[in-house]
Amino acid sequence: KINEFCKEHISEPCLSIYQELFTRTGRIDVNDRKARIDTIESLKRMIRSWLDETFADMPEAEKIAMSNNMDISLIEELKEESIKHIYEINSVVRCSLIEMQFIKKELLNALVAMDELMGSNEINARLAAMTPAVILVIGIRKVFRFIFYALFKFGAPKQEIYASFRKTILDIERLLLMRDDPPPNPPSLSWGSTRHARSGSVEADDVENNQHSRQTLSAADLGMLLLHIHECRSILWESRRRFNNDVLRNVSEDLAEIAGERGPVSVRQQLQILSRMSRTYKFMKVDYSSMIG
Repeated sequence: KINEFCKEHISEPCLSIYQELFTRTGRIDVNDRKARIDTIESLKRMIRSWLDETFADMPEAEKIAMSNNMDISLIEELKEESIKHIYEINSVVRCSLIEMQFIKKELLNALVAMDELMGSNEINARLAAMTPAVILVIGIRKVFRFIFYALFKFGAPKQEIYASFRKTILDIERLLLMRDDPPPNPPSLSWGSTRHARSGSVEADDVENNQHSRQTLSAADLGMLLLHIHECRSILWESRRRFNNDVLRNVSEDLAEIAGERGPVSVRQQLQILSRMSRTYKFMKVDYSSMIG
């Protein structure tokens, strides 16, 4: 059964497509085209001979035209008249033989038309014949990948990789949101005029530092951000087969912009880059239907 399935759905369709596209012989015809040509020539000679004997006074040009056109209208009329008289049986037999040759010619023409129709749709039919084999290969591949990733734990499934990447991006977004325009530090308590003047200068410095910190990350926060970005890059590198080349290039560029490798960026710009990533990449979107199920 397996050999028959492979022969009918793999080897024979592939061989037929190869012969039609890459060989001079092309597709092998079902009918005999030479037999059709011989039948047509024989029918022309039979009509011409019958006309010479039956209608000797007919102009030569008209005889040639009727024989070339294989017109048997006169033969039908004579047969219809001759069949009424038993003594003209030979004429009836001859007319019947010419009609049989005409029918043979029509059958061969129909076979040629069917052959041309089959030839024009040969590739489509062969591709349709290969469909069960393609479906079987896809099914076997999915089963093998399930066994490979789920049972033997040789690798992580694609959805798990995407979820891990989204979790790291979520951590980055949480860090940036907490540092985006935080409230200023509370004013310090003042005791006496000297301390009050000193605290006034300290508060001015704090205000300036707070305004600067609202736009950029501190050294500790920047270190935490770089750790998260390194984790994202590790996921991309270790599971690069799960992403196409365009996605890898674009995500790497976005991570470099967030890290400030393409120039200084503010916290607000970093959040905008994360928002753009969530809108752009399909794997960043969460399938809530699978979570509910």
